[in-house]
Amino acid sequence: MPSGERVTAFVRKPPAALLSYLCTGKAGVTRMRGLMNLNKKQWTSLREGIKPLVLKYLDVEKPLAHQSEADLLGLKKKSLEKITFFNKYEDNWAFDVLLRFLFTHRYALAQAKQWSPSPLSDTEEPSQVRATRPSAVPSAGMLHQFLRSIKASHFLFCFMRAGLSDDLSFTEFIASPFTVKKSFVEAALQGTASDDEIRAVLAAVLRY
Repeated sequence: MPSGERVTAFVRKPPAALLSYLCTGKAGVTRMRGLMNLNKKQWTSLREGIKPLVLKYLDVEKPLAHQSEADLLGLKKKSLEKITFFNKYEDNWAFDVLLRFLFTHRYALAQAKQWSPSPLSDTEEPSQVRATRPSAVPSAGMLHQFLRSIKASHFLFCFMRAGLSDDLSFTEFIASPFTVKKSFVEAALQGTASDDEIRAVLAAVLRY
């Protein structure tokens, strides 16, 4: 979503109880998109637009509650400057919800930080940041073989972009607890795969 996209259709802040629930990250992507008036493409673009800023301003190795107030304020200020689409939401409520959603998948953020390009400079727009092409990162042979075996090779770049960029990271992922694997798969495929496809990949991961 280009940072200069014209802002339309002002979206009021949800009731306090609903907003609090959304901030837990448990509402599900479909419901969150609906309340934000976003289609899948817009949701993905907004999420990917803020991610480089999150990686720059916050320590994703720590929970959101452990981030410094100065860092959080810096992230919000820069995000609202660079991604003006947030201004369509009353009190910029969508920024807070999206940030908390990303931190429910903190494992994926931490993995992304390991291979992400150099930190976003203050003169760069989030939309200018591009993920490294698969050919530019270490071989992900085991991941590719796994996805081919379940006829899901089209998700290869999604997983590599999320951090499974080589055989070592794939092996560590397979050895991780189920809750970690579930969170990682959902974060890697959100906005790209259907719920049924995500469940199928998770089932295959458990059988691996």
